[in-house]
Amino acid sequence: MSVYKRGGAYHYEFLFAGKRIRESARTTSKTVAKEAEKNRKRELERTLAGLPATDRMDRIKSAGEMVKKYLESYSLSHRPKSILFAKGRLAHVSRLLGTTLLPDLTDSAIHSYMKTRLSDGVSGRTINMEVGELSRAIGHPWSILWPKVRKLEERKDVGKALLFEEERRLLDAVSDQTSPNRSQTLGTFIRVALMTGMRSGEILGLTWGQVDLARRIITVGRAKTSSGTGRQIPMNGDLFSVLSVHADWYTRRFGAVESGFFLFPFGKPTPNDPTKPMADVTGAWDALRQRAGVQCRLHDLRHTAATKMAEAGVPESTMLALMGHMSRAMLERYSHIRMAAKREAVESLGMSKARGNSEASPTNVPTTESPDKIHFA
Repeated sequence: MSVYKRGGAYHYEFLFAGKRIRESARTTSKTVAKEAEKNRKRELERTLAGLPATDRMDRIKSAGEMVKKYLESYSLSHRPKSILFAKGRLAHVSRLLGTTLLPDLTDSAIHSYMKTRLSDGVSGRTINMEVGELSRAIGHPWSILWPKVRKLEERKDVGKALLFEEERRLLDAVSDQTSPNRSQTLGTFIRVALMTGMRSGEILGLTWGQVDLARRIITVGRAKTSSGTGRQIPMNGDLFSVLSVHADWYTRRFGAVESGFFLFPFGKPTPNDPTKPMADVTGAWDALRQRAGVQCRLHDLRHTAATKMAEAGVPESTMLALMGHMSRAMLERYSHIRMAAKREAVESLGMSKARGNSEASPTNVPTTESPDKIHFA
């Protein structure tokens, strides 16, 4: 191996696998050139062994440049909801680390980023997702890039079920909005979430072709899980009334309800294009819950639906079919039996309670004869 100077810059030359490698080290420092030679040989050894090698030009790019490149490629092969998630997670990364070069993106830099985000009041789970998304943008696992940086502790009880009063305050706050069109779409969205347990992305993606008012059935489109895609959710009487009113408003607003039109159409400040879905409801939701004085997440509407069904004694198999989960363990994470239901349950264990027929069949239990015949007592 040798390092030599030519044309004002150092070059290196060595034999590798029977081939002579001659390249510029792109530096005027002999010490740096020797290090570049070692790194180049190590890179070739990794390639020969079948391990991935990085683009050397990527090493001098900034984190912001890598994020931009990653999102451009990501947008070509992922659905809109996933793209929106990636952009949201990387927005703060670009803001705080955008000008940092990759060689300077050390364990210390990531620790500093985490501290800054924690001081912003952000949860450990969110920060872990942001750093994880950054590692994917760079193209290497977290454990390889920052081996000394441990993930932050994540709360396991982040979900909550809304109390009846909290639900009412949210719906009252919707009615108080100055825009009747925005009130209609947001109000319908919240009611659908509470009465179906659907994810926000599933609701925003609904078209009228998936809503059968005659049979009172909603067919979910593409979902987060394969078990959730295409599942059918019956409408109870309240949900049928909500969607019927929404259909009447829709007809007045757009002149027709066509199967390809989205239930929650795109447009700011008010809906104006039924051929496109509303991109995101987060901003309107945040403003709504602040007006209502309710501390909860949008996803807690799904938790609330699961909790209500669990408290009503709905069989797990039926809940899994309605919620679109892959396993019982995932269902348990979403179902939170509230204190009132727990108190009622332990009251039944009192010693003074008269013991009835222990083999008597329970009453008011939902039946599951077929997907379109699910009844809730």
